[in-house]
Amino acid sequence: MEISNNYFVENRKLIKNIFQITLPAVFDLLAQTLIMALDMKMVSSLGPSAISSVGVGTAGMYALIPALIAVATGTTALLSRAYGADNKVDGKKAFAQSFFIAVPLGIFLTIIFLIFSEQIINLVGNAKDMNLSDAILYQNMTVIGFPFLGVSIATFYAFRAMGENKIPMIGNTLALVLKVILNFLLIYLFKWGIFGAALSTTLTRLFSAIFSIYLVFWSKKNWISLELKDLKFDYFTSKRILKVGIPAAVEQLGLRIGMLIFEMMVISLGNLSYAAHKIALTAESISFNLGFAFSFAASALVGQELGKGSSQKALKDGYICTIIAMIVMSTFGLLFFIMPQFLVSLFTNDKDVIELSTMALKIVSICQPFSGASMVLAGALRGAGDTKSVLLITYLGIFLIRIPITYLFLDVLNFGLAGAWIVMTIDLVIRSSLAFYIFRRGKWKYLQV
Repeated sequence: MEISNNYFVENRKLIKNIFQITLPAVFDLLAQTLIMALDMKMVSSLGPSAISSVGVGTAGMYALIPALIAVATGTTALLSRAYGADNKVDGKKAFAQSFFIAVPLGIFLTIIFLIFSEQIINLVGNAKDMNLSDAILYQNMTVIGFPFLGVSIATFYAFRAMGENKIPMIGNTLALVLKVILNFLLIYLFKWGIFGAALSTTLTRLFSAIFSIYLVFWSKKNWISLELKDLKFDYFTSKRILKVGIPAAVEQLGLRIGMLIFEMMVISLGNLSYAAHKIALTAESISFNLGFAFSFAASALVGQELGKGSSQKALKDGYICTIIAMIVMSTFGLLFFIMPQFLVSLFTNDKDVIELSTMALKIVSICQPFSGASMVLAGALRGAGDTKSVLLITYLGIFLIRIPITYLFLDVLNFGLAGAWIVMTIDLVIRSSLAFYIFRRGKWKYLQV
């Protein structure tokens, strides 16, 4: 990926298009980050035990939420190509099928978590000083929102596939405002503690689902607006979605299970280390979500160009999205290294937690450009429908690198929380290198989805 002196000048129009897609996605993901950050800030006022309870209560769910995202990934590959070819019939058909898959899946996951709630929490929360009853309460209350989450994920990803990131931005900004209001009422005013935090999450997801239904069925001005008669199950289109979505689901499931195992290893370090880990992740998510914004742009642009039959243009779009993401995330990496204590102190006043979180942010600052490259190139491959390659990269990184080396660093060498974040950095460097190799090789150009 050689860059000439005039590279950006020669591609001004493309770069402008990338930022037109990415900037709304940045504000969209910023809203999501603020939702998590403000939620963490409000929960942290209840003490380190509450932070850990929420972390343990969400860990199992985060392992399976990507199954809903995988359905949206399959839809993205079909819908972006249909949009690029201006084939509205196939685009709407693909979008409609995503509801037939995502909503029943959300209901199924809700039932599983409610039935096996105690077993899941006891598996995840293996530290002696954890309040597992609060973790179970948080998990059971928030898991009710899975079907609502399925609706909003399917809808927002469909808009992102067309490069229309303003809609998800508006939806998540409104959700942010609602979440803050509900948190204030339920945590502080009603003093419902962990239950109040969980209830506000579920109600916010319900709002996002209602907003999505309005966009799809009542607003007629959108390219993918549907009528009830359009909700017909189509086996062939669903099969095409699952062809892309199943590898994405397996990839995301493996990723989240691997991350869950990784998190369990961190949890075993104790309440203080785990609280610091969650705070550092929340601070680092500012940069992480910027990478996701460029990943959305890469998915949309690569898919649309392939729909137009221009594979070389798709290759260029993927490269330029990657370069910009690396520059932006490197800037945040510098901030994490220079002023980590200030960033961490925005979320907690606990001196011990601040000290550990500051150390973690300094370590992860090194890998920000690699994290950006990994996310954007994976997004480009997903947009092309090459979810099998992303699956391979993820499994190699998680199961051959992150988990074994984390065990070595934590249980054998006793490096503590620092060891976990060093391994995270190693994993991201290797995954970004593999993603670049596969994207440059270019077999994804010839895939049929």
